[in-house]
Amino acid sequence: MKLNITALADRMIWFITLIFLVLSLTISFALGEANYGAYVLFVCLFGLIIFYLIREQGVIKLRLNWMHAYMLLFIGACYLSAINATDTAVAMSRSFDMVKIFFMLIILYMCYQDKKSVDTLLKIGMWTGYIVCFYTVYFYGLDYFITVLSSSARIANDALNANTVGLLGANAIVMTLYYMLYDRPRWWHVIALPTLGILAATGSRKALVFVGVGTVLLFIFKSFRSANAVNSIVKVIGSLLGLTIIGIAVLQLPMFSEVLDRMSNMMEAFTGTGGDSSTIIRLALVDIGWDLFYQSPITGVGINNPSVYTFFVYGKDNYYLHNNYIELLAGTGVIGLIAYYSMYLYVAYNLIRYRDIHSNEYIMVLILFLSQIVMDMGMVSYESKSTYFYIMLFYLEVQILRKGRKHEVQKIV
Repeated sequence: MKLNITALADRMIWFITLIFLVLSLTISFALGEANYGAYVLFVCLFGLIIFYLIREQGVIKLRLNWMHAYMLLFIGACYLSAINATDTAVAMSRSFDMVKIFFMLIILYMCYQDKKSVDTLLKIGMWTGYIVCFYTVYFYGLDYFITVLSSSARIANDALNANTVGLLGANAIVMTLYYMLYDRPRWWHVIALPTLGILAATGSRKALVFVGVGTVLLFIFKSFRSANAVNSIVKVIGSLLGLTIIGIAVLQLPMFSEVLDRMSNMMEAFTGTGGDSSTIIRLALVDIGWDLFYQSPITGVGINNPSVYTFFVYGKDNYYLHNNYIELLAGTGVIGLIAYYSMYLYVAYNLIRYRDIHSNEYIMVLILFLSQIVMDMGMVSYESKSTYFYIMLFYLEVQILRKGRKHEVQKIV
């Protein structure tokens, strides 16, 4: 009976984590005018603690690691930035948000710290993407999405930001492909096909690039599994040719015309030969970010305070700089940027040090990690709870790799 209760509690922890992650992304528009979203998320975290205690028979195993230490450093940098902030209240409010995320991290890490695999977390991330994508369809209505796809437009931002929906869908699609290639195909994998249509409707350039690059990397790493170098090279070339043909054929579908036009406009903007308003505004926001950084290079102008400056320029509330590096550099200065990305530097160092190309999970985690580093150049991610969910996943993978390497050394000795 104890084993059944333990398994049930563990399953409930998985389910509540999934619900928490979905709600953290959707609750702001799912509740409409209601303002009790924070309480709902708190109830989810409290539920995690309850079922954790049931699973561990009342014993709390609270262990902190470098992830928590770096997070505390970043929180300190956020509060430090409030000293010179243009709007101190905005900086203090966002700093307190980081404190709440820190406690969320403690609870989540406590629930998953002893897992021997990150597969559970990968599936939570994948299903979060699918649920949010299909909830967005429900929010706008299926007819609306069909109209958007048939008219080569993109969905509005009345609910979740279109780029966020696109990236969540892209994550889900790439992870589904991972399970198809490295595990085995299952009937539910067909859910990736309608999600590809949702991705097209978002018009997200980042999402399309991530699906393409993520797919290529999965096939390349799969091909390198062969012991014969020549065989591996042939497989890589064959995979790339096959994916190129399939990719070109898929992109000819009318539903991708909008995102391809946006890609073309972006390239024109970077080369100075044209460009759409979105890309031009993003380039202007980067310039604003650099100007703010020069005003206060050490501690920044205040966390989340770039939105105060952009409001005077564009008249939009909470209008961030669309670049996580520039946003942190402007808001928290060099101190904040280094404190935040120290979390990633630690992961990068250890993913290289304990690399295991024959581990399926290592491949998927590496792709997700690299995508986050690159995508931060076109999005602001530091304030999202889902970002720290993935950071925790990266740290747990490093922890598992380290234990595996120590076990191998002990066997040799």
